Amino acid sequence: MIPFIGLASGVGAGDPRCGKGPLFLKEYLSLNADWRAMILPRPEIQEPLKQIELLNRELAEASADLTREETFFISIGGDHSCGVGMWSGVASALRPKGDLGLLWIDAHMDSHTPETSESGNIHGMPLAALLGRGDPSLTQIGDPYPKIKPENVVLIGIRSFETGEEEFLKSLNVRIYFMSEIRERGLDVVMKEALQTIAARTAGIGVSFDLDSIDPSFASAVGTPVPGGIHPDEILSTLSLLEAFPLLAFELVEYIPSLDQDLQSFHIIQKLLHCLSSSAASIPKQLELLLERNLGHSGPS
Repeated sequence: MIPFIGLASGVGAGDPRCGKGPLFLKEYLSLNADWRAMILPRPEIQEPLKQIELLNRELAEASADLTREETFFISIGGDHSCGVGMWSGVASALRPKGDLGLLWIDAHMDSHTPETSESGNIHGMPLAALLGRGDPSLTQIGDPYPKIKPENVVLIGIRSFETGEEEFLKSLNVRIYFMSEIRERGLDVVMKEALQTIAARTAGIGVSFDLDSIDPSFASAVGTPVPGGIHPDEILSTLSLLEAFPLLAFELVEYIPSLDQDLQSFHIIQKLLHCLSSSAASIPKQLELLLERNLGHSGPS
């Protein structure tokens, strides 16, 4: 069975209903899943940033434990602020063997800081925090170092962003595949290129998948829909590419069940997670081989 963990919180989003997504999926997904943890909100903590910090620290512990087991696992989040805890835990546990590579598949850059964000919503800040920029309560989860090097993260599907976060990522030379390039070259070409690039210099790869990366005409049950996104068939057809790479974990976020009246979004999620689960048997051996090749990597630089 595939290990699953969840964080059922929407505190970091403008629409907190996404916090119900993990609970809904745990109950109704038809998967052979081993749910190791379901982290729940702490309503007694009134300050949002403090609650998000504590929830993410708990998630980081769970993801670090599973990373040390060297088995592929899936995380289901509410809003994308959970990406801080998820990948901080993975990166910290992986660090003795090498660096983490990360595909960030999303309509948005999620690279604001408190200074550049107009809304103040923390689900727009997780990637910046993982790169070491933002509130210390988020950047130092797991260990005090940046969790990802700029050259080891790739953004895919971007089509909605603000100047502050774009300038930040460009200053670090982070590779961004906008939807215009994906339309021109094809998602399969882009995914293969991105995976090959980051696999060459990391000890393992993670995928953070925001449901709003898919065009809302197919998956509308999200809080921040943006037209012109990825077709679900494109995503499903490229998942097989992951089998050739050392995939550590997959994160899915921002699903709002109450907006999914026809369950169209749910069925896409079900297909996506079924594909990942069916290919997971080949992942541990590939991870083992890559880690052997990267034993010389250690600690942040």
